[in-house]
Amino acid sequence: MPARPHSICRQPGCGAATAKPGYCSKHAKSGGGWQPDRERGSRHERGYDAEWERTRKRILARAKGLCECADCKALDRIRVAREVDHIVSKANGGSDDDDNLQAINVDCHKAKTQRERAVAQREAAPVARWIAGAWVMPARRR
Repeated sequence: MPARPHSICRQPGCGAATAKPGYCSKHAKSGGGWQPDRERGSRHERGYDAEWERTRKRILARAKGLCECADCKALDRIRVAREVDHIVSKANGGSDDDDNLQAINVDCHKAKTQRERAVAQREAAPVARWIAGAWVMPARRR
């Protein structure tokens, strides 16, 4: 029986060959997608301090405890909001201004975050394809 062909690392843009499907040694993570606080900093080190708690309460009160996400508005759906979300993420230049914050339901927040991550991953790297017995990386767009 022939040997199994190598796989490509799942990290967007990497392209390194791996013996098993998954990540190469450079991108292998220790279980799960969550990083411990010692790596990403505590909530206070990331800017979620007492001032954030006051802002959070103000945003939830403004929304009267109801979800303000785009999906709920589009579907005319009513859900209880327990979290506050940045409409434009801080990583993408968003701020903590009230205009950029919305009260959001936990499930809506997870779905929005998942969509944002999927878009970022698609934009970050081309997808390798199996063509004629070999993995081929498409040329990068400029």
